Amino acid sequence: MISYKNHPLAAISSGNKNRLRKSALSERLSLKEEFVEGNSIKISNQLLNNFSLLKKNVHLFYPISKNKEVNTWHIHKSINSNSTIYTSVYEKSKDKWQCVSFNPFVKFTKGKLDIPIPMDYRLETFDKIEIILIPLLVFDKFGNRVGYGKGIYDTILNQLNKNCLKIGLSFFEVSKENIQVDFHDQSLDYCQTPNKLYKF
Repeated sequence: MISYKNHPLAAISSGNKNRLRKSALSERLSLKEEFVEGNSIKISNQLLNNFSLLKKNVHLFYPISKNKEVNTWHIHKSINSNSTIYTSVYEKSKDKWQCVSFNPFVKFTKGKLDIPIPMDYRLETFDKIEIILIPLLVFDKFGNRVGYGKGIYDTILNQLNKNCLKIGLSFFEVSKENIQVDFHDQSLDYCQTPNKLYKF
């Protein structure tokens, strides 16, 4: 896939990530629970129609409910018996995020930043992942994304194998404003919204 991360049009205003992040987060936090749940189901159904996730190594993020993120538990339930599911867990002793796999029927608890994590898991490596689903606040027409600014997924994406599909999930459609690109950013291959699949 072609990456547009260094495309000259991908950055038109210096330092716009914080402004875009603040605006998008405010808009998302104002969403009604019915909207979040209904559109999470739409995103899940569209994603499963557009991609074969079965018998794949799939890295899921699990929703921080207070942030009104896409409810990926619908995806989890659809693929849990037919795929190997991975997620990321913060390892305090090593001060880094570790890739883990787990029994899909294991109980979850809250980890760092209130991110849901499995209570029992096996350490893995990110290069095993074939498809990674990525949370975001904003994305542009080049596949650049704005997250929470913690740099978690910047670190994770740099450890993936080159053939791994990077798919963002978003309640909102593509931004009319292009995102400033930093040297460490990696663009998405696709972004799934409730109404459309964007390919970059």
